[in-house]
Amino acid sequence: MKLIKRIDLKNLIRHIKSEGLSMRWRFILYAISAIALVLSLIVLLLNIFGILNPAKIQLMNVLDTQLSSYAYNIEHEYDKIAAHAISFSEQLEADVQSYLTANKLSFQDLTNTAEALTELQQSLYDTVFWNMQLSPCSGAFYILNTTVNTHSDISMKNGIYLKYINLYSENTVNNKISLYRGSFSTAKEHNIIFHSGWQNEILTDFFDDCDELFTEDTHYILSETTPIPETWERARYVYVPIRDYEEQIIGVCGFEVNDLYFQLVHKTTDTQPGNFICALLDEQTGKCSGQFNSSHYNTADFDSVDISTKRNATLFDFGKERCIGKYETIHLGNNNFIIALMMPELQYNSYLKQGQQKTAIIILLVTLFAFAFCFFMSKKYVSPILSKIEQIKTNGESNEQLKIREIDDLFAFLEEKDTVYEKQLSILETEKQIAEEEAEKTKAAYEKAMAKYTLAQNEIQQLSEDRKKEIVLEDYEYFICNLNTLTPTEYRIYELYLDGNTASDIAKCLNITENTMKYHNKNIYSKLGISSRKQLIRYATLKQHQDNKQNKKD
Repeated sequence: MKLIKRIDLKNLIRHIKSEGLSMRWRFILYAISAIALVLSLIVLLLNIFGILNPAKIQLMNVLDTQLSSYAYNIEHEYDKIAAHAISFSEQLEADVQSYLTANKLSFQDLTNTAEALTELQQSLYDTVFWNMQLSPCSGAFYILNTTVNTHSDISMKNGIYLKYINLYSENTVNNKISLYRGSFSTAKEHNIIFHSGWQNEILTDFFDDCDELFTEDTHYILSETTPIPETWERARYVYVPIRDYEEQIIGVCGFEVNDLYFQLVHKTTDTQPGNFICALLDEQTGKCSGQFNSSHYNTADFDSVDISTKRNATLFDFGKERCIGKYETIHLGNNNFIIALMMPELQYNSYLKQGQQKTAIIILLVTLFAFAFCFFMSKKYVSPILSKIEQIKTNGESNEQLKIREIDDLFAFLEEKDTVYEKQLSILETEKQIAEEEAEKTKAAYEKAMAKYTLAQNEIQQLSEDRKKEIVLEDYEYFICNLNTLTPTEYRIYELYLDGNTASDIAKCLNITENTMKYHNKNIYSKLGISSRKQLIRYATLKQHQDNKQNKKD
């Protein structure tokens, strides 16, 4: 700052305007301008093609790679859960049929029969328990299309719903189990605790349209993220139908994947850009909801997200917070879902800012190097040239060689030209004197000619005035008024007379006989009110003179 204060910018600018820039500074400024222009073009092209910020490219590549990995893992996980659910369903179908056969009952006989349904639950408990242990899930259930009380105002269905409690890792071995839905005696017999939201039967409307859901091509259904009643939890469910021997759907079974289990299974790994947030979202128009691998987003504050495109990335707007990332659509069961990978916008912008700072530092270093190079080149090549010029200005000549071939040849050439220019200058001085003498002579001749011209003009004017006096005004006006009565041939003859031709000349020019010529003359004289060719030429000349004067005025 002190250095800037010492420099008087006004005086510097005034000096540059009055004195101009030296050769050295011109070279430096031109070189710096050229480098700045090239750098600007490079930066512009890099910005157009998205290469200016390598951090962004690196981040997008990492997002693409991680997103593909997460999508594969989630598809593989739910395919695995679906396979377990199908096996679970087959076991339940066999166990239900065995119980009905052993007790000589039909499935319809179970309705409003609490004792039979309780016995069936106890016989099916081990199947539910062991499939829950084998499958990657947070709970398992089966629901039969029957109930202990059809007279209830609320349509309830009978079944067992087991849930893990106190999940702390994706490994659910040795985790405690609670009974969320099922009979009281089932929990007592197997010594399991009751869930805080326990009920005897399950409230569901699943069987209202189950036949439409499970078509030939649909082997399982993955539900949207749903709040679990009487709990703070949300979960997705993998459903598989339970059929009887006639292939009629008599129930449904499957597994629960709650938010906590999803979070534990899909824990983020540390990467260079930072921790990513993975989400399995329900594909909807407008806002989406789903499960995240971060407890921060598995809350009511982030129950929905608005997805929009931002350049080559995706913006996930939660209202209170925004994230940036990418997503792709996958098909699970009979629905489409969105696999999203994102990071908080502040973290995203911070990472890009660091990359931009690195790029700016590199550009700055390149620019400083270019400036230093310009000064070095100025000292190496421009300074010796300026020194020799000063020497020539002081001594008039210089025998010292710069050892720059082109410059040395230039100075030698200039010295040779000096001699030639001196000779040419002497010749030009002589030619100048001769030209000045010739110019004086030409000027005198011009003045003489102008005097003659002025005299002739005066004489013509005088002659014209004299002719006016000789002409009868009434005859002249009659002549003027009747010129337009001449035929084209007669007017042509009139013009030829004005050009100084005789009657015989005009006859030859128009290729007519002398008698025809006389006939035309007679008609012309009669129409114009004249008696001779002399009078015709006099009137015509006067008309020409007046026309010229009028044209000059205009």
